[in-house]
Amino acid sequence: MSTLSVTALMLQGFALGLSAAASPGPFQSYLITQTLSGGWRRGAPVAFAPLISDGPIIVTLLIVLDRLPEIYLRLIGLAGGVFVLYLAWGMWRQWSQASLTLPEAPDNPQGKQVPPGIKTLGQGVLMNLLSPGPYTFWALVTGPILLWAWRQSPGHAGAFLLGFYTALVGGMLAIAGLFHQARRLGPRVVRALTLVSIIVLVLFGGLLLYRGFAG
Repeated sequence: MSTLSVTALMLQGFALGLSAAASPGPFQSYLITQTLSGGWRRGAPVAFAPLISDGPIIVTLLIVLDRLPEIYLRLIGLAGGVFVLYLAWGMWRQWSQASLTLPEAPDNPQGKQVPPGIKTLGQGVLMNLLSPGPYTFWALVTGPILLWAWRQSPGHAGAFLLGFYTALVGGMLAIAGLFHQARRLGPRVVRALTLVSIIVLVLFGGLLLYRGFAG
C-alpha cells in the first residue's frame, strides 16, 4: 500500500466533504432552521445524519441503482420534494406561532419526553434518503473514486471515506455553530433568518418536484 496514495485519497475526500457541506440544499437549510429554532443541541445532531443515511445510499448506488431505469431516481426526487415541503410547512406553523425561540418537546402519551436532537436527527436521515442529491453526488462524483480506491485496497477506500466524512460532518457542525451564535443577535434577527431558511426549503422542495416531473 502506498502511503502517498492513501494520504492523497484522504485529502481528496476531505476536499469533497468540505464542498458537500458548503453546497446549499434542503439538508443544509434544514440544519440552519433547526439551529435557529432550538440552538446547538437541536441543530448539531442533524450534522450526523449522513453517517446513518449514506450507507444504504452508497451500497444501493454501487450495486443496484446504476442498473435501474432513470424513473427510480425521479421517484426518489418526487418523494423528497414532498417531504421537504412537509417539513417547511411544520416550520412555518412554528414560525407563525412565534414559538421558535422556545421549542417544546413533543407530547408523549407515556409521559416520556423525546429529546429534540433525536427527532431532528431522524428527520435529517429521512430527508437525506429521500433527496436525489446524495444519490447523484455518489453516483457521479464520489462513487467512482470510492470504487477505484476499493480496488486498490480496503485501506485506500477507508482513507477516502474518513477524509470525506470528517470534512462533511465537521463543516455541518461549523454551520450549526455559526447560526447558533446568530441567535444572540436577538429574536427579530432569528425570526428573519428562520423565515429565509423556510423560504429556501420551499424553493428546494419545489425544485425537487419540478425535476421529478420534468425528468
